[in-house]
Amino acid sequence: MGKARKFLSHEQALVAELKEALGNARTLEDVYEALSRALLSLCEADHLAVGCANPDGTAGVQWKTDTVHPLLKDYAEWVQEDFVFRATVAQPNLVLSDVQMLRGQPLVETETFRRSQGAGLKLKRVLASLLFTEQDLKGGVAMYRESSRPFTLRAQWFLQQIIPYISRAVARLQELYAVRFERDLLKAIAMGANPVLVLNSLGRKVADTGPAIPLLEQWFAPHELSDGVPRAWAERVRALSRFDVAVDPRLESLTLERGADRLDVTFSPSAVSWGGRNLWQVRMHERVHWLRPDWKEKLTAQESRVADCLHEGLANKEISSRLGCSVETVKVHIKSLFEKTGIHSRGEFVAKGRRG
Repeated sequence: MGKARKFLSHEQALVAELKEALGNARTLEDVYEALSRALLSLCEADHLAVGCANPDGTAGVQWKTDTVHPLLKDYAEWVQEDFVFRATVAQPNLVLSDVQMLRGQPLVETETFRRSQGAGLKLKRVLASLLFTEQDLKGGVAMYRESSRPFTLRAQWFLQQIIPYISRAVARLQELYAVRFERDLLKAIAMGANPVLVLNSLGRKVADTGPAIPLLEQWFAPHELSDGVPRAWAERVRALSRFDVAVDPRLESLTLERGADRLDVTFSPSAVSWGGRNLWQVRMHERVHWLRPDWKEKLTAQESRVADCLHEGLANKEISSRLGCSVETVKVHIKSLFEKTGIHSRGEFVAKGRRG
């Protein structure tokens, strides 16, 4: 950026004020207001946008702007086509001008220019930087001008000098938002007693109640899980999150069976969303067989059916009718049950045989 520069006296006062405001910022709006007071007039910019990375771990940035919202509201859909993103992600924490980003490509041939025209903005100049710490995206800042006159090198230099302060501010915001987000999310999923997973629209785990992961490890083999989430469930959530096709309502629930045990699962949008995108609550209700596993494994299939009848309190004649066998056969099965479990009466069998 040319020869070494220093802050002018009025700039020093402005930077001191800006550092204090950024240090006290607790919302993205606070950061935006602080930067807009300092940057728009000093750098002669028409528009400003400040972003903070999503705290739920999903890709993308939520933006605060008073004037370029029409351009950025669907940004996630075309971000890979934006020449500003492509250039700044390759050189993080470095303020780049549109000339440096375009590298000779005509602005009018870019998707960014086309969309700005469609949004009624007619953006022609930009200074921007994506903010990273230890390879993690924290946020971004961009200034736009509708005039053909380029941003000055001093404006670019000035923004570069305050990038560290902006980066720290949005990194702190991300941490604050993550705490609030997790608190709200856990409050929402704590409404019921059953285990819950919360997945984002890509099927990745955002949160879970304590019993959820151990339960899934009982029902699925390790190769069927990714970060504790069944791969098939992640695919189901991705299907449910699609907007371009009609969603089959049958995807919203499923039942798994393993012997006499069942796991009922429902998929529903969470009461908490992030960045305008749905999160999905995956609620699980395990219905296990009433009989303790160590007894059940000793019994034949027919003896298990007789055991279920005893659990319901049925008499021998009722058991005979239900199972389609003679009363004498029922008696033989009951005797075998008692011998295998060391029990001497129906009541004792039911009382001691219940799963703990």
